[in-house]
Amino acid sequence: MGKNVSIGKKITFWVVYLVAAVCFVLTIIAFFIGFLHHLHDTGGWRSVIEILATPITGFLKMTKGVIEKSFFEMLLLVVVSYIMPILFIVFTSLLKKRRQLED
Repeated sequence: MGKNVSIGKKITFWVVYLVAAVCFVLTIIAFFIGFLHHLHDTGGWRSVIEILATPITGFLKMTKGVIEKSFFEMLLLVVVSYIMPILFIVFTSLLKKRRQLED
């Protein structure tokens, strides 16, 4: 981070980075669980899509119907399961590039 960036922006960046890292780890775990559940499915692409959908469908099964699949709840699940892990990867890449430029 540059020298002229305020402390508040740095704290916000690291908090978002930490949340994105947690979401990344949880998504990887959900993909692994989905892979184990659908390992022997013979549906071809259908099995792949079910594995990729596991972070959302697994959470819905885990809550036993408490989540009613409303638009906002599904949007939140998509953000937490897919957007935040992508953000973590982008942030990590940017931090690596910045560190290489400083060395």
